Amino acid sequence: NDRTAAQVMAEVLQTTTETLPMGEEVLIESTITEGVRIKPGKEAGGNPTIAVGALFGKEEHRQQYGLPTARNVSLLSMGNDVIDGTTKSIKGIHSSLTALFLTESNVKRHLPDIYVQRWMGGAYFEEFNPRETNLLDAAEIIAHSYGLSRPDKLSSFFLDRKRHYPAMDILNNAGITTPFDKDGDLFPAIILGFEDIHFPDGRRLYSMIGDIGGSAEWAVGVLPLVWRGGQAIGMLTSQSSLTRGDVSPEQLWNDRFHYTEEEFMLIQDARFEQKPYFSIKDILDDPFAGGISAFGCITDNYYLPFMEGVKTNREDNTVSVNVLAVNSLGIMECWQLKFKCNHSLENTARLMMSPKQTLADLEGKELEDAIGKMLKDDKIRKRYRIFFNNEYYPALIPVHDKLVILHKAINTLIERGALQEKDREIIHITSRLVDDWFISYD
Repeated sequence: NDRTAAQVMAEVLQTTTETLPMGEEVLIESTITEGVRIKPGKEAGGNPTIAVGALFGKEEHRQQYGLPTARNVSLLSMGNDVIDGTTKSIKGIHSSLTALFLTESNVKRHLPDIYVQRWMGGAYFEEFNPRETNLLDAAEIIAHSYGLSRPDKLSSFFLDRKRHYPAMDILNNAGITTPFDKDGDLFPAIILGFEDIHFPDGRRLYSMIGDIGGSAEWAVGVLPLVWRGGQAIGMLTSQSSLTRGDVSPEQLWNDRFHYTEEEFMLIQDARFEQKPYFSIKDILDDPFAGGISAFGCITDNYYLPFMEGVKTNREDNTVSVNVLAVNSLGIMECWQLKFKCNHSLENTARLMMSPKQTLADLEGKELEDAIGKMLKDDKIRKRYRIFFNNEYYPALIPVHDKLVILHKAINTLIERGALQEKDREIIHITSRLVDDWFISYD
């Protein structure tokens, strides 16, 4: 599903930006995303996604990236999570979605693709240092921001993970409820403090106090939350420690800041070594620059029941989609979109498939012939380039419109199980058939 979602999102972005009229042209740079490089810890690697460094726009604008852009071309930064709740989307469980934001602000720091602990609320609170503030003190601060008389009126969302059980126990013992879900902590962040959402006990979804999840989900969820008047603090944690399966929940929680050398290098590279916690102001130059975020429902949404998942109608060949949009003025809208297929639902589904699916069962000369055929068709060639970028981003460095292949990274990804030998063969054939896509090096 991530592969399909990344393919469709990238194709739509490229097709849209290519066809914008003069005066409305944009160049979009992907700056915050679920995948950056090979992940530390036990996880094999990132799913296919729109990686950091991907550019969308007219060819002449992409070639000028990094140089002053024409006055009629707007440079936009993009954050995305092609699917929040991958397991949910596969099993048809509630509240899976696809997410992105676009902003006119420059992104001044990239977030390493490791876990982030989060303290978030739908009302503004002053920054605090999480290393010097325990969970109950943080709850007091967030409760005060809402004007609540006591922290025990709060609720705090968590992913249902072993690492969170100690924190949930501490908060529960203080009277703070801790609603949880098996998957997907991006959407709850967007709607924290929303007045029309209540749990059966009458409480609203107020906060996240100590939940640990992905860095991309933090950023993509925080920006619309801040636009709505909320606040969020994040702190990088040790993904290596938190993905261990042989220790107790208490040890997972206690070791969340036990970084490996690799993680310390990522933290230093992102310039978080002096201030390990951050708000959106540490990531974006101007969080309140013009922008919009959009969240398309894949399955029915639990939190906003009127936002139904994707529906198809075979009688009239239409697809209906609900999208929650939040702009930089804090205005929330639900877009109810309906698309008419040109031919049939089956043909539309086929066009959404990643080229990888066509190649999955081929090898040797058949594989090379299939790739060669794709590369000879101008339209399919563009789709193939998008697939290649989305699939192999942990082993690619984009340099303008060319790519550097990191062969040692490919070996490591195969060893970890993130890629297969078939992928090495696809990369090798592609680099030979279209060598003008790549920069060679010794």
